[in-house]
Amino acid sequence: MAKEKDFGALAAQIVELIGGKDNIAHAAHCITRLRITPKDTSLVKLDEIKKLGVIGAQMIGDQVQVIIGNDINEVYDAFIKESGVAREAAIDENLDPELGKKRSFKEILGSIFPAIVACVFPILPALLACGLLQAFMMVLINLHVIAADSPTVATFSWIYNVAYYFLPVLVAYAASRRFNVKAAMAILMGCILVYPDFVELCKAGVGATIPNPGGPPTIIPGTGNAGYLFGLPIYPATYSNTIIPVILCVFVMSYVEKFLNKFIPKTVRFIFVPVLELVIMAPLALLVLAPIGARLSEAFAGLLIGAFNAAGPVVVALFCAIYPYIVITGMHFNLMTVAMAIGGRYGKNPLTHPAGFLFQYTQAAACLAVAVKAKDAERRSLALSCAFSDAVPGISEPGMYGITFKYKTPLYAAMIGSGIGGVICALLNVGSYMGGPPNLFTFPVFINPATGDTTDLRGIIIAVIVASIATFVLTMILYKDEKAAEIDAQG
Repeated sequence: MAKEKDFGALAAQIVELIGGKDNIAHAAHCITRLRITPKDTSLVKLDEIKKLGVIGAQMIGDQVQVIIGNDINEVYDAFIKESGVAREAAIDENLDPELGKKRSFKEILGSIFPAIVACVFPILPALLACGLLQAFMMVLINLHVIAADSPTVATFSWIYNVAYYFLPVLVAYAASRRFNVKAAMAILMGCILVYPDFVELCKAGVGATIPNPGGPPTIIPGTGNAGYLFGLPIYPATYSNTIIPVILCVFVMSYVEKFLNKFIPKTVRFIFVPVLELVIMAPLALLVLAPIGARLSEAFAGLLIGAFNAAGPVVVALFCAIYPYIVITGMHFNLMTVAMAIGGRYGKNPLTHPAGFLFQYTQAAACLAVAVKAKDAERRSLALSCAFSDAVPGISEPGMYGITFKYKTPLYAAMIGSGIGGVICALLNVGSYMGGPPNLFTFPVFINPATGDTTDLRGIIIAVIVASIATFVLTMILYKDEKAAEIDAQG
């Protein structure tokens, strides 16, 4: 996009190629596009506009859309000044006429993951800030600059966990923009899923297993539910750190809200729509929508255990390759059951933990390659930050939603790299002996605590290095920065 000194000149050129000031009925903008409605479309020189250094230009209906990208606010300001038309508020990116057409099942299926990315990308600054703060504290602790048990560390530890604990609330806000729902009602839905009293009811419903060194663990049986609603039991699932349940809730809420707005008179809509929306959505969310993800995760865990017992090495490679999709759907939170079952049988965890480490570092390698190839300063900065967040504290969300799943080719490269790493782990029989989130400081979980043997540690390091190099090279080949610019422009 043009530098700041060129905004005025660019705006003047667009005005001229639209047919002059007198041919502009009105102009607005969305997050990436200048949207101009000309009085006479025959005067518009669309091909000439495309040559101005903009990302693209197109005619949709009677509207000219000039795709600007990140500089849209500056270009719009200059355009308003140059053309003299009235300023209008920013509009929704999703209001184009072609988006209302009927789509095939394949198109709907293909839009699921982009929709998930769109519901998380706006909150990346919060996730990245918390992830980098955690990395900074880890570095200070490991360099012995500050004691791990200091009050300062204790305070920062809950501060950098806030964004992830309340992730459904943040995602609900972003989803409200994606699905055109009142933000306050979407946020309220996210708050319901993480309300402390509900979380405690879920814990009581699940029960607990307390480790007992030197003896069998103490098992506290659960109640089997998290309370009742209209006589129906509420499934005891914890939704902190999850995204799919709240996205599903806000998606359904969008249709409920439209339905209520259609039939409730405008004079009382402000009062009755929110309360009826809450009365309808709360039972739907707690009894049906939110538990769907939890149930699927549990079913997937059972299937995974059976598959590993039947064909371990093959399953390791495939599992490592598809792990990004397991993470983005939130099913990785239910893998503790898998880790415990496999670890109890084999004496170590050769599946979920190696996959987690390979996932983090192939994501980091993919982000680093994007940073190397990116021409846009903002994209390069984001990619570098995401690579660091993946590699050091092991925070994958910024990289997933901001780079790999958004641009796709880095994701494919990371999946191939992880698959290669999975093959190496299977051949070397790599497994971890303890739990812990995969990051730079938790590689020692692959050291056998009983013997001090570092064979598994050497194996995972080899697998991570080879997988990361493969991912970096493949991303450098597959990733096209011009295509990424188009994706950014589309919002």
